[in-house]
Amino acid sequence: MASKYVDLQFLMSSTKNDTEQVKEFIQDVLELNAESIRSLKSAYEKNNFAEMKATAHMLKSSADIFDSAVYKQNLVTLEGKCKEGNKEEIGKALGEINTTAAAWEKELREEFEKLS
Repeated sequence: MASKYVDLQFLMSSTKNDTEQVKEFIQDVLELNAESIRSLKSAYEKNNFAEMKATAHMLKSSADIFDSAVYKQNLVTLEGKCKEGNKEEIGKALGEINTTAAAWEKELREEFEKLS
């Protein structure tokens, strides 16, 4: 079954199919993503939409590396909502990010296990 959120093709190609390097990268990204999601939630509670926008922007690179159009689009949406500054809309976008990030992380872990 094809993944909805994760495609390792680019990463495997970039590492010349070095599965250990890919696994290490996945672990690093999972840690960074979890930390970033916590930062998004904290910034939301503090109404720090500029921080949220910057964090969402940074997370887009991880979505790109794993060719996750769904996750990236949700991050782009969150960036836009943060720029607009409507807390209710930002909250909705953050909810989408939480849902997508959980599914994305789950698929990354599954891909990691396939490489083991």
